[in-house]
Amino acid sequence: MNQILVIPLLCFLFQLLEYCLFSLFGRWGDPHLMLILVIFFNLYSGIRFSLWTAVCGGAIKDCFSTMPFGTHIFSYMVCACLSTYIRQNWYERGSSGSKLLMVFAVTSAHTLIMAFLYKMVFEDIRWLDVLGSVWLPEILATMIVALFVFERLRDTAKILRF
Repeated sequence: MNQILVIPLLCFLFQLLEYCLFSLFGRWGDPHLMLILVIFFNLYSGIRFSLWTAVCGGAIKDCFSTMPFGTHIFSYMVCACLSTYIRQNWYERGSSGSKLLMVFAVTSAHTLIMAFLYKMVFEDIRWLDVLGSVWLPEILATMIVALFVFERLRDTAKILRF
């Protein structure tokens, strides 16, 4: 029960932190912290809490997005299911490389899903621009901070006992 109440608060705090980092450093210094949170709850608590994190985080993201409401919720839920599949088949418990592989795969899938949804809703996109100006900065920034954020989230989970 404690976890159900903490997840929306963490999603809100991570959204604020993402906004602050984007305002300070631009696209190249903006890690996708909400995806790290979805992956963390999948690894730490399982798919149910990961899906709850995806719904809460996606709803917060959708409130500030130009995309139709529900696109981030959908994308995060797909990423939660993908991280479950990766955890069952390729994830090695306690391995940093395995965590980084999961972050790489899930962030790449999220970028691809959002690009397809953008193309469906608005207009055609140039895939080389998506690769160079969206995917690459998002992957690099997210993978750089991923292990640090995982450790801090684990410490927070121990302190809050969930």
